[in-house]
Amino acid sequence: MLILQSFLILILFTPLGLFLSNENKKNLDYFSSQLLYGLIILSFIALFLNFFFPLNKSINTLVLILPIIFLIKKKDIYFTKQFFLFLIFSTIIITLLIYESHVYRPDAGLYHLPYIKILNEEKILFGLSNLHFRYGHISIIQYLSAISNNIIFGENGIVYAQALIASAVMINFFSKIYEKNKRQKYDFHFFFLISASIFIAYKMNRYSEYGNDAPSHFLFFFLISEMLSLNKTEVKSIANNLVLIPFIIFNKITLLLSIFFSVILLKNTSLKEILKLKRVYFIIIFGIFWILKNIIVSGCVLYPVKSLCNSSLFWTDIKEVESVSFENEAWTKGWPDYVRSINDNDKQEVSKETYLKDLFWFPYWSQIHLKKILGILLPYLTFLIILILLFHTIKKKRKKLIIDKTFLSLIILMFISTLFWLLKVPVFRYGYSYIISLICFIFAYLAMHYNFKKNAKKLFNILIILFITIITTKNLYRIFYTNNDYNNHPWPKYYSMNDENQLTNFNINTLEGKIILNPISGYCMYSKKICTNYKIDNKLKIKKINSYYFFYKD
Repeated sequence: MLILQSFLILILFTPLGLFLSNENKKNLDYFSSQLLYGLIILSFIALFLNFFFPLNKSINTLVLILPIIFLIKKKDIYFTKQFFLFLIFSTIIITLLIYESHVYRPDAGLYHLPYIKILNEEKILFGLSNLHFRYGHISIIQYLSAISNNIIFGENGIVYAQALIASAVMINFFSKIYEKNKRQKYDFHFFFLISASIFIAYKMNRYSEYGNDAPSHFLFFFLISEMLSLNKTEVKSIANNLVLIPFIIFNKITLLLSIFFSVILLKNTSLKEILKLKRVYFIIIFGIFWILKNIIVSGCVLYPVKSLCNSSLFWTDIKEVESVSFENEAWTKGWPDYVRSINDNDKQEVSKETYLKDLFWFPYWSQIHLKKILGILLPYLTFLIILILLFHTIKKKRKKLIIDKTFLSLIILMFISTLFWLLKVPVFRYGYSYIISLICFIFAYLAMHYNFKKNAKKLFNILIILFITIITTKNLYRIFYTNNDYNNHPWPKYYSMNDENQLTNFNINTLEGKIILNPISGYCMYSKKICTNYKIDNKLKIKKINSYYFFYKD
């Protein structure tokens, strides 16, 4: 059943990408990018609909009429051998990722899955962040998950979003590497793909580690790849790249600096040309609805940035915003490690405000977090160095290093982005695509200056096989050693964190006719109603205006 549904979801979601992709190619590269653009369209539809309706199975199933029409009208695209091959390869990867997997812990149980359930049960709720502060900075991927719950896939549809993004990027990269190697086109883009794929195979091969973070990093790598292969005379191609930028940011706000890619993309394009493109208006409308959603849910354009919150809205809790802002930044900078260290040494604890000033936090952060990050990066860097040494043995002649302004600007941009991540949110999963892209750029810049012999094709084909083997082997090993005796087998365990995947027991609270659940133990997960993992604030009130519910505090 899982294999069949994976096959069907690809058939239904991929054609939606026709809104944002051209019809000039029929290969793995084209269909994988079309799937990603289709997911963007579907996410926008989900966001828009939720202003007026809950994303229930009936509404979500009606949306599928669109791709079915495209499938019938565009038979020359979808009734082809190439599309069938794309479906087969994608189904294999998605099945490997999802089969008997866990969901991302603990965030999925805390707020990813509960928010998806809210989207399935309720139209947009004003002030929802007053119930659970994490609902204030939700990702667009929760909307994609929610709209995937329909009559065909049922609740199991909610698990597909991350796997679809991962499989699309993997196939896109592997097919590009294969085609470039076939033509022996060993350019900057080729070596970026090689080094990024090495990291994907090494560290981005498990569905249970995805959450909201990994899909954003997959998309970030994809954006860079598309930029490097960009036809600068084709304005539509530039616009497609621009569409990716807000989608990445709406997935992970810590990747906000990806917006600067728009400067590189548009530097040779006139404003008149840009305004002719419908895709640009799509970006603007998408952005407006996302900002409006943020304001409705939390009272802030960007939660929890106090300066971007409107305190005149009665559901805005400015004190909570300020507290969450300090709490979030302190946590990313090792506050729990600092508190532990202080308690062990019987020292006086400083305030969070003092802790965050003047790099006071850095020594405490580096004791744990820096060591973990180096533990991840060093094996990766070692492999790239070995690869460079191998290039010495298969080169014809080394080309002279040429300083290319475009490549140099990308390296500088990634360096600044990495510095921003380090100073603001230095948790690896929040910004590793900055760090890895910087490493990939440096590797690609050095590697492209080798003039390779013909036998280089063998090496790069071996690398492709190695990437696929690592991803496949790690997931098969996990599947083989996973207990398959649980509720809703073999789907990911989204009902509970326990091994049996049984529904959690809840305390039931009622406020103004709204049932709010609070787990007796464990996490909310994908529960039956609106849920919060935290004790409900005594000041929390709910009022109904017309058909909309408002959560606020006295």
